[in-house]
Amino acid sequence: MLMPIQKSQFELESQGRRLRGFLLKPEGAGPMPAVVVSHGFGSCARDTKKYAQVFVEEGYAAVCFDFCMSGSGRSSGSSLGMSVLTEKVDLLNVLDYVKSLDFVDPARITLAGCSQGGLVSALAAAEREADVERLVLYYPALCIPDDARRGRMINAKFDPDHVPDRFRALFVKLSSKYALDVMDMDPFQEIRRFQKPVLIVHGTKDRLVDIRYSRRACECYPNCRLVEVNGGHGFIFGGFAQSRQATLEYLHTNQGG
Repeated sequence: MLMPIQKSQFELESQGRRLRGFLLKPEGAGPMPAVVVSHGFGSCARDTKKYAQVFVEEGYAAVCFDFCMSGSGRSSGSSLGMSVLTEKVDLLNVLDYVKSLDFVDPARITLAGCSQGGLVSALAAAEREADVERLVLYYPALCIPDDARRGRMINAKFDPDHVPDRFRALFVKLSSKYALDVMDMDPFQEIRRFQKPVLIVHGTKDRLVDIRYSRRACECYPNCRLVEVNGGHGFIFGGFAQSRQATLEYLHTNQGG
């Protein structure tokens, strides 16, 4: 029997902009564990709802939100100012908001993220390990710094020694900041500071983010499980059912961290 789920909207200030999202909460006063789910590039909170619902079924409050300046969603700001680092600031502000909710157990907050949101979540968890119980990454885009150094970011191509002031990836207008903010980043060196449990789920047919990035990340973490599923990037044409099962099994075997 499915439990009743309450949905509410929230809004907060982040970097001088308005960040908007929604919260899914099983009935009950709490305190309950919570998960913050971060969307990927060119995506929005709506696309992360199916990931959030897996956690809600297990008694979590789940927060989905649109990054500011993402080029999609309901939060404010021009995408020309967006980068992985600006999104990390947004996520840390959302983390602080979730910690303040009276029905949330502040010692049991999980960060979860898809693609670029996975990289952002991994960076945020490494910076604020004390505030994060565990990390769940779906096809995390740890390739972004390498892509910037190659001058090939999604479908955008440029000279990495002369990054253009403006360029476009998919439908999102970007500035040089998007590439330059990660040009010197070693994501594996950054994320390895997180010592708590990590689950990574990645598709073996992913053509946008090579699964070898997740395999390497799993070797960096001292407490990591990598589940390889039959699917491509985003689990659009397969892989989500396996991902859902992997998440449930992970939560069942890692109760309370």
